Amino acid sequence: MVPRTQKAVFVYEVGKPVRLGERDVPSPKGGQVLVKVAAAHLLPHDAYGRDWGLFIGEKLPFVLAGSVAGTIKELGPGVTSFHVGDRVFGTSNIDYPTPDQAGLQEYAVLQTDSMALTPKEFSDEQMATLGINVPTAAVALFTGFGFNFPSPWSGDFESFDFSSLTIVVLGAGTNIAKLFIRLATRLLDVGRIIAVASLSNADELKEAGAAHVIDRHISEESVIAQVHSAAGGAENATHLIDCVTWEHRLATKIMARNAASRLVTLQPVDEDKVREQRPLCKPVLVENLNINLGEPENFWRELPRWLSIGVVRPTAFKTLEGLDNVGEINRQLDEYAAGKGTPQLVVRP
Repeated sequence: MVPRTQKAVFVYEVGKPVRLGERDVPSPKGGQVLVKVAAAHLLPHDAYGRDWGLFIGEKLPFVLAGSVAGTIKELGPGVTSFHVGDRVFGTSNIDYPTPDQAGLQEYAVLQTDSMALTPKEFSDEQMATLGINVPTAAVALFTGFGFNFPSPWSGDFESFDFSSLTIVVLGAGTNIAKLFIRLATRLLDVGRIIAVASLSNADELKEAGAAHVIDRHISEESVIAQVHSAAGGAENATHLIDCVTWEHRLATKIMARNAASRLVTLQPVDEDKVREQRPLCKPVLVENLNINLGEPENFWRELPRWLSIGVVRPTAFKTLEGLDNVGEINRQLDEYAAGKGTPQLVVRP
């Protein structure tokens, strides 16, 4: 029996701590299901939502966490591809006008084109770590909001030579970067991945598929020189994804000067500033996860299979039980805001 009201954790005011509150349990519309939330993954952009109003500032009060896993309790009109009782995971639509799809509440709705069945060998907590991170990595690879490579379900995929590609990954120790590398090497067989990260991540990055791991703690000049050496020359640094910085200064310096290149970022990018230094570089921001995968049902259909065969893996996390410990949720958001590299938080409402 689904209750009429539920607990939820709200951003009531930008720049203030989140607080526990109550809201109605939403009803699923066409193309949606109602999920009893078993796990919700908090990410750094949730801290930016609380502190700066990123994505949510015009919709307050709002609920955080866009990556959700749980069990279907109700089907919206016309939904036939899922069933009540199915364990599922997915990502909320960040443009949705209400908090109905957010994770820090007991029940949430998900759109059927942005979710998948949970493989039986994985837990809800594990799946919650993937609902946003894997689509982000896929958008960065397969859409015009990224490198725009042919996807495995496109007609051009078989004829594209991925083996000749070199991709530089800044912030390679982040969860999204690790998943990006796994997709790039295991699905596309990209010829060379150069990862810039703390060397504490070296073993994991090499297992994921990175050919070179360069220490991010050395001088900027040394990072640039080592990347160019690993790439076989500065002119080969034509594909770079920056998973962590806001200024993109180092990324711009790494990019080839006299060759067409593409800089993919996860933070807003000043295109004019990049092009002042690299006129042939096209900077693009990864965004619009739900609508720009090009036939997204293909991606979500394939994702459980990729998990089962090890193409992607759940990322590291720590768990918090219940919504009542709002102080712990705020502490985690504070750590994200401070840029601390602690394990990310999965909340079990």
